[in-house]
Order: sequence, then structure tokens, then C-alpha cells
Amino acid sequence: MGFFDKLRASFARFMSGRYGADNLSYAMVIAALVMTVIGALSGLGILTLMADALLIVMFVRMLSKDRYRRAHENQVYLEKTQSVRRAVTEWMNRVKNSKKYHYFTCPKCRARLRVPRGVGNVTITCKSCGNKFDKKA
Repeated sequence: MGFFDKLRASFARFMSGRYGADNLSYAMVIAALVMTVIGALSGLGILTLMADALLIVMFVRMLSKDRYRRAHENQVYLEKTQSVRRAVTEWMNRVKNSKKYHYFTCPKCRARLRVPRGVGNVTITCKSCGNKFDKKA
């Protein structure tokens, strides 16, 4: 067993029974990184100090053995940020598929509809409300 295998095994024993990283921890790391960069660029030391405090809280959460409470905190975070995460995912999919599809919004119910590019003038029927409208794709 090599050095890194022993190190990995000892770390696994240390983390046994502890909560570890979750989505809230990742968000805290990203927020701390952003705060550190903004603090360094603007000269506001308080932002760097707040980022350090956020990282300490994140490490305490990761090393905690109260798995139920940490899981509940993560669930609350996921529920509060669900709409933002969904909007970002939809936007990323639209950007990724923008060469294949043209996206329209139904004028009646505001549903997002996808039509293949290059089909010319097309009558679009909304799957949600059944409204029909003409567009050029």
C-alpha cells in the first residue's frame, strides 16, 4: 500500500460518520470565492473576512456528525433556490440548443415552445393551452 493509498484510507476513516459536502457547501464555497475576488479588487477587507467566516462555517458543516440537521439545512436551501436553479438550467439548455432550435413563447399562456430551425413559416400549437399562432422559424 503506497503513501497516497494510506492517506486516502486515513481520511476515509476520519470522515466516517460525518456529513461531508452537499449543494449548500458548494454554494458557500462559490460565494466565498466571489466575495474574496470582489474584496481583493475593491480593497474592502471586510468582504475577505466575511468570505473566511463563510468557509469556516462550511468546514464545520462538512465535519459535523449531526447528519439529520445538515440534511435539513441542505433541503431548505434546495427548496429556496429551486426556481433560480431551474431558470439557469433552462437558459443553459437554450444556449446549448440555439443552433438546432428556435424558442417561442405562447402569447396566451406564456409557455416556452421549441421549434426546429429552418422550417420556414410554421403554425405552432401550444401543448399547454391549445392556442395556435404563426411564426417564422
